Amino acid sequence: MASQTPGDSGYHGPTKRGIVAQTSSNAKPRPVPHDFEVVAASHAALRGGDPVALRMSDGVIICGEWFRGNEAPRAVVLLSHAMMVDRRTLDRPAGQGLLSALLAAGLWVLWIDQRGHGQSQPWPSLGARWDYDTLLFDVAALAAYLQQVAPDVPRVAVGHSLFGHLALAWQARSVDVAGAARFDGLVLLAANVWLRRHEPWRFRWLAKKLSYLALLWAARPLGYLPALRLGIGSDDEPYAYLAQMGSWVFSGDWADRHGHSFLAQLPRVKEPILSVAGAGDRLMAIPGCQLRFVSETSGPITHWQVGRRFGDPIDPDHMDIVRSSTLRPLFDDIAAWICTPGRFDKKGGAL
Repeated sequence: MASQTPGDSGYHGPTKRGIVAQTSSNAKPRPVPHDFEVVAASHAALRGGDPVALRMSDGVIICGEWFRGNEAPRAVVLLSHAMMVDRRTLDRPAGQGLLSALLAAGLWVLWIDQRGHGQSQPWPSLGARWDYDTLLFDVAALAAYLQQVAPDVPRVAVGHSLFGHLALAWQARSVDVAGAARFDGLVLLAANVWLRRHEPWRFRWLAKKLSYLALLWAARPLGYLPALRLGIGSDDEPYAYLAQMGSWVFSGDWADRHGHSFLAQLPRVKEPILSVAGAGDRLMAIPGCQLRFVSETSGPITHWQVGRRFGDPIDPDHMDIVRSSTLRPLFDDIAAWICTPGRFDKKGGAL
């Protein structure tokens, strides 16, 4: 079982520090394009769900699968993946992973490949380009779609790494967007943004800065990072996206490309968050760094550190946390956390 911080249902983390944004504190939020259109799906299902395709405002089609049962769910989950991989990492081994645990708990799940990943083409190697803001617009559209489909049922974003902090960025950003569809809760799996304020170790911070410089150096010649060719992932990433994320490392602020700070808005995020980090994650989402990150929010936080000293079979690294076959009990615990009665102050009901 995953370890839990004391008072797991209401842990708020350390006392909040003042927000010190490095970009302009007077930057005004820009309009967020979140229009979408449900279109006929032309891709095959990977796990027996119903293929779903949504055309974003720029014409890119986001692909995934719907899993909806006959019983009214306690919640509807939007499930997506980390950078340099696709949605298949969230059900490894097939039929035994996180997706399967959520379905076994009776939850309805929209399982999505983010743009340029998996079945959501075109890929960077085919000329597709985007940045973090573009992915944020996709999250806004997906949140609006879930609200349209399930207006009276709690809607929960479950994200590994990239999609976890994207969902949190949208929660922070959408506070200033009139009528925006938001999530009722978040599950963040090894989801952490690299900011100096959350990293206490000088040499580890240097390693993070050098890591980003190496990624940018590898991505510049082609305009994208050839992750598959380099053997560091299954999906490539565009240079503009990596450059925007790298800017946070050097500026000290987590912000959109116009200077609007997600970090400064985190205290206004009050929805329940489950934060899960692996004891073997030595760089990407170090448990202590992730806890400092999510503790910038103001809602109830449950933080689980997963590792042998807490009774788990392994010390999971960044990818093990979602794809190790030994962690099915953890995945069941995540589903149980979502299904806890009263967690999101909404009533489940037929859709």
